Amino acid sequence: MEWVLGVLIIILAAVAIFVIYLSERITVFETLLGINPKVTGEKLAEHVNFGPNPFGELSGKDLWQAMCGDELENPDINVDPADLGKKRPRYEFVLSKHLESLLEEGRFDARNGERSDAKAVLRIQMLRGSVESYIPFADASRLYEIGQELESNPEKSVKLKKETSEIVDEIFTKVGMDVPTTLIDSMLSMTRSISEDESIIDDDLDDELTDDDTLQLPSPSSETEPENADKISS
Repeated sequence: MEWVLGVLIIILAAVAIFVIYLSERITVFETLLGINPKVTGEKLAEHVNFGPNPFGELSGKDLWQAMCGDELENPDINVDPADLGKKRPRYEFVLSKHLESLLEEGRFDARNGERSDAKAVLRIQMLRGSVESYIPFADASRLYEIGQELESNPEKSVKLKKETSEIVDEIFTKVGMDVPTTLIDSMLSMTRSISEDESIIDDDLDDELTDDDTLQLPSPSSETEPENADKISS
């Protein structure tokens, strides 16, 4: 009987080791895919379709309220002020893209003789993943209308630029941030230099990457250096 008990203990120990190993492999797999193990249900479907949310559980109106310092409508979401502060530069990018898109869509529709509802909620694609951005509908609607008017009444461009500046300034004030220097001109001209786009991407990349993500370039092999040197000298 003792040997049977010993065999059972060995089998149970082997099973326990296998379960722990399998669990760790699943965690590694989730990490490689960028999947948070806590993401389930609808959030998991969103994660699969649109990629990871750089702002964690915050998205849409919840993200806006958190950045404004207001109480969230969803009591299940815990907001870490320190973590939120680190993500503000990234949110500046999200908010700027949303505002630009509203004006651009208004102008695009006006050129085609169309009209659509202003998108107070808009999914913004980022370097890694995406997030839903929200701004109050009244502001979103007015920016869309300004886009329409810029095409239909270009003689009012000075007045419209001033109004755009006031709306954008009010929105950024609500979230406790300064308006990016070139945002207003970018919104009205709908053109940006390549260097500005690269700067935005680089800033987002630096914020996203961890030490483990840093690419290491292979150093030249000591065996090949003399061979290359001989070729050059010849």
